[in-house]
Amino acid sequence: MTDTATRIGEAVALGAITSLVTRDAAAAGGRLLVFVHTAVKQRALQSALQEGLAGVTVTAVGRIADVERALNEGQDAVLTLPIVLAARGLALRLQGIRGGAADEGYALVGVGRAPDPASVASVGALDLLGREGTNAFVADLVGRATKVERVTKVEDLLPLLQMSVVESVLLATRLLPDVRAASQLSLIATELPKRVLLPAVASLGPAADAVVDGVRRMPANAMALLGVDGWR
Repeated sequence: MTDTATRIGEAVALGAITSLVTRDAAAAGGRLLVFVHTAVKQRALQSALQEGLAGVTVTAVGRIADVERALNEGQDAVLTLPIVLAARGLALRLQGIRGGAADEGYALVGVGRAPDPASVASVGALDLLGREGTNAFVADLVGRATKVERVTKVEDLLPLLQMSVVESVLLATRLLPDVRAASQLSLIATELPKRVLLPAVASLGPAADAVVDGVRRMPANAMALLGVDGWR
């Protein structure tokens, strides 16, 4: 073997070792799957959380199908709404809180007038649990079954109202200012009596403790994107 071939072989081997070490270092810090709908895009959310969770590999997704795919690929912890965790039989390790409360209000939002939960015929909602699960979630909050149009992003709710696809949309009241700021429509909300638990964390893999510890120490700006200001 020539000296050149030897050097090439050594370089390839070194690259493989470096890649392996890098992957092992990332795995040592743990992997966190995040499925939380926010007013910012998923890429921006992932970047902010990655920056705030040094050593943890963060994957933020916006579709329930992506959750299933990411879980199959292996994760050490998952951060999402407790109703999503419960649907998969996952126990909570951390519960998010805001203002001392573990839950938050939701509202029906319509154009020009406040929606009446007793008579609303169609509702736009973020897809949290697939068709049947999301339909049941909406019915539980509204108080009755209604036609549900599912979307995968917060910004997709407005077009449903603009094009009169639905009579109203359902969203967490904390997101209402962002939705109003993005629209020239006269949006009027009816707050619903039932509340929904804030995002929480469940353990999955061997590095779960490291991930949970990182989430506990997450900076305030990253927590704010998730709609929480602390954990318990």
